[in-house]
Amino acid sequence: MSLSTLLDHLFSGTGSATDAPETPRENGDDAPSVTVVHECRDCGTNVSDGTTCCPACEGEDIVTYSIE
Repeated sequence: MSLSTLLDHLFSGTGSATDAPETPRENGDDAPSVTVVHECRDCGTNVSDGTTCCPACEGEDIVTYSIE
């Protein structure tokens, strides 16, 4: 699944029991927002921060992407 397809699914509200990406905010209105996505490298399922095993495929290769 491409990153653009993943983001479309995340923000369209059609996701299943997966977690939405985190959007940390810094103090100040002009600060750029950064979206952080944690996902299983094996199947692409979004997981929460700190997850060590994918609930969908039981894969253990969890990666984190920061998108500005």
